[in-house]
Amino acid sequence: MNFNFHNDSIRGVLRSFGHEDADLDNIETFVTFARLANGIFREMDTDLTKLGASQGRIIVLSLLHCHSPHRMTPSELAEKADVTRGTMTGLIDGLERDGMIERVAHESDGRMVTVGLKEAGRELLSKIVPYYTKLIRSCMSEFTPQDHKMMKGLLGKMKGGFERSLPKC
Repeated sequence: MNFNFHNDSIRGVLRSFGHEDADLDNIETFVTFARLANGIFREMDTDLTKLGASQGRIIVLSLLHCHSPHRMTPSELAEKADVTRGTMTGLIDGLERDGMIERVAHESDGRMVTVGLKEAGRELLSKIVPYYTKLIRSCMSEFTPQDHKMMKGLLGKMKGGFERSLPKC
């Protein structure tokens, strides 16, 4: 993964679009962060595919595992996973087709369904957890306790800036 940036190239692009006053440090830091995150997620996607999973599937299985033995509705899952109901429907359809979860009529409202984890879903999670812990341990191995504290603070500031940039509804 290449994280080298050429300040002159970035300045040239900014100047050509009338943004020569943009803060180059902000841009370099943001692009470095975004490229690193993208690289990590791309590698995770490749590895998870080999294990028969995806990030979305693991999130759904993890949510169901954490709420077990209780079941969740598709809309509850979508809200907790921060995805649209349509995306969640696709994830649930695939997981059900592969025998990882089951849909059951809601106890009190027969028009609704709830989703529960099956043994195959638990087994997949048991294969994935060691992968995640190894990856995270490797990525974070150079961090001291002070580094963790500083990183959490910096990411909190970045999150706050991002949230402030979103349109107010």
